[in-house]
Amino acid sequence: MKWVPDILTMSRALIALAIACLGFVGPDALTAVLVLTMVGWTTDIFDGRLARRFGKGTTWVGEHEFTFDMVMTFSGLCYLVMAGFIPFTPAAIYVAVAAVFIIAFRSKMITMTFATPIVALPLIVAWFKAPIAARWYIVWIVAALLLDWRRFKGVVSEFLENAKKLANKADR
Repeated sequence: MKWVPDILTMSRALIALAIACLGFVGPDALTAVLVLTMVGWTTDIFDGRLARRFGKGTTWVGEHEFTFDMVMTFSGLCYLVMAGFIPFTPAAIYVAVAAVFIIAFRSKMITMTFATPIVALPLIVAWFKAPIAARWYIVWIVAALLLDWRRFKGVVSEFLENAKKLANKADR
């Protein structure tokens, strides 16, 4: 059972691939993309919990969990561009600017800052194009927050702490 957390983490790469490939299907796949997104982020909730429960030490997969999360995040943007919901040029500019900042600062906080709007985009698009799916996604978000509130607070605290550190670096 100790391998289950790594399987859950790695599954996000396959889910991300499926989401991106649904861009070839187009706008009709938006509901499927939201369902896959919910499944992917659910694996994110449970992989760490199970790793701690099983007393599993950190593995290569665990060390790269944030990378798997960012691949999952980027897949949603790929789908939205390929399906025609988001124009290619603004998306490419956003990704290029994000890459410059991420490379320049090498900060998880900077990466998260650029990733947050991308995470929200599928929900925003669905609100207008697939409202029933969007409502279910909101229900899932509320349930996920209730289930994992302590972790959410920890992520926000870590983000703010890293922001302070980055600001202090800039002041020097």
